[in-house]
Amino acid sequence: MHTLKKRSLTISIALIVLLLSGYGVIYSQPRGGDWKVPTEFGEFVFTVNVDGTQITKLVTSYTDWQCGSVIKNGDITIQKDPPWSISDNQFTIGYTYPNDEMTFTGTFNQEGDEASGTWSAVMYGTNCSGDWEATFTDVAELGNKIMTGFKISQNYPNPFNSATTISFDILKTTHVELTIFNLLGQKIRTLVNSRQPAGNYQIQWDGRDNEGRNVASGIYLYRLKAGESVQIRKMILMK
Repeated sequence: MHTLKKRSLTISIALIVLLLSGYGVIYSQPRGGDWKVPTEFGEFVFTVNVDGTQITKLVTSYTDWQCGSVIKNGDITIQKDPPWSISDNQFTIGYTYPNDEMTFTGTFNQEGDEASGTWSAVMYGTNCSGDWEATFTDVAELGNKIMTGFKISQNYPNPFNSATTISFDILKTTHVELTIFNLLGQKIRTLVNSRQPAGNYQIQWDGRDNEGRNVASGIYLYRLKAGESVQIRKMILMK
């Protein structure tokens, strides 16, 4: 009976890891907030929800852009219900009006803080298209860094099997705590707990707890607290 339960638990954990890994590739959720993308027709801004699973708003801004015989200016704002979905870090968004159709496809990188893709338009029967790329710091991330006084990056590599590096920036001298937790909220390791001057930091975690013991494979959270501001990200240890 105990053997059956253990085998069932092993199969369940393996299935969860497989689903999380995207059949071998682990992706962080795309960063929530406004992504601002410059293009040859002007720019477009799409809003990702806080969970990184949906795009809730699209604003397309045209600046003296010509597609065929049409010269276009102005903004078009679309809020779709239900929102556009993000699946396997990929998405397709757009709108269709009479004589006016716009489509954007995109893929987020593994860390979820960069994206690239294509855009295509049909204006009165004329097809126009191009490529685009964006980094989250184009808009919301930069504002967040200024407001909170720090920025934490996705650990690298992720997943990892022996050691990984956590990078963060601090804009002013403050007390910093960098802590590792498991999914039960139990503290595993304290990497930093001291007052630090402004600057860029790279801290390595070797997969050990505060007692120097190797921890098990699984999903872990790392929390950076700088002053009164807190940010949390997840990482995966696979042995």
